[in-house]
Amino acid sequence: MPQPAQSPAGTGPNASGKIPVLNNIAPSIFVPLQDDLLTQEPPRDRVERLKRILQTIDYQREGVKENLLYMFEREKTRIVMEAAEIEKAQPPPSIKPGLALSEIDDIIANMEAPAQPGRDYNVRDVPLPVPMMVPPNASLRDKTVIQLLNVVEQGLGELEGFEKHMAGIKDRYLGVVKVLAKVAGCLLVEESLILRRNVATGGKRRCSANLKSSHMLP
Repeated sequence: MPQPAQSPAGTGPNASGKIPVLNNIAPSIFVPLQDDLLTQEPPRDRVERLKRILQTIDYQREGVKENLLYMFEREKTRIVMEAAEIEKAQPPPSIKPGLALSEIDDIIANMEAPAQPGRDYNVRDVPLPVPMMVPPNASLRDKTVIQLLNVVEQGLGELEGFEKHMAGIKDRYLGVVKVLAKVAGCLLVEESLILRRNVATGGKRRCSANLKSSHMLP
């Protein structure tokens, strides 16, 4: 899958300015065409047309996923580069004092404590991730980490939602293919009966009904 060319990041003081902020993922739906539509022969029948549609769905799905990954990866690069530029212009950060030894002992003792008998520790429902708000007094590195985590969570959510959307579309067309296959099989039986001049009236009506309903399909 060809990828759009990324602008060189550079190392100057305004290097991150070459990567725009990710505000909209709509451009990810555009995927390069595989063949020239003007020179491609049209499908011979409805079954071949549906097969081409299914191939296009798979190709479009993979292309959009790659575009989304590229866009979110570029946004992560922009955040890191922007933080590096700001950090260069700031004085060395103050070192925060660590935990006291007594607090560390209490934490370890709590982790080593046995489980309460009869209590179920299994997590049955995992809530959807909520974007973390950046505290106003957070350090530059803490802000950067929170921004990166938000980008990752947003990317995973978009990818999962798009995958479900495309799976539903593909299932719909697969159902249409199954209906057409049944209709085609019924027509073959009917033609065989006509050749033998022993047409079964009930079977013919069922075939005709299926054929009539299939006219509404793509």
